[in-house]
Amino acid sequence: MTSTHTTASPQTITAGDKPKAIGFVRNDISGMHAPRHALDVQRHANTLGYQYVYTVRPPADVDDPIAYALGIAAGLGVRVIVVFDLGHVDCRPALICDKGFDLETVCPQGTWARSAQRLPGVEMGAA
Repeated sequence: MTSTHTTASPQTITAGDKPKAIGFVRNDISGMHAPRHALDVQRHANTLGYQYVYTVRPPADVDDPIAYALGIAAGLGVRVIVVFDLGHVDCRPALICDKGFDLETVCPQGTWARSAQRLPGVEMGAA
């Protein structure tokens, strides 16, 4: 008797196959909890299966910490930005998603999908 059942060999997911993510922790939002929030952000990204690249912690003298993080995210070619909570993006997920990144929050756990497609070498929102 001939068997018609086939099994696929399991695929190994390498770091190169995983979408890249960065964490974004603002000291002005997290305060003394910033080190713990940074660990929670990294742990959350790893749990979700992302290749965690870097934690962005903008200097205190940066005028626009969100733009600072977006610039680093674009430069590193990541698809996802992970924050502890929406306070880190001024309670406006569109600030991240409209630039072509997915947004993940640790607390409460949530996902906001990108609302714009990023093109390599093209700044989003440029006229």
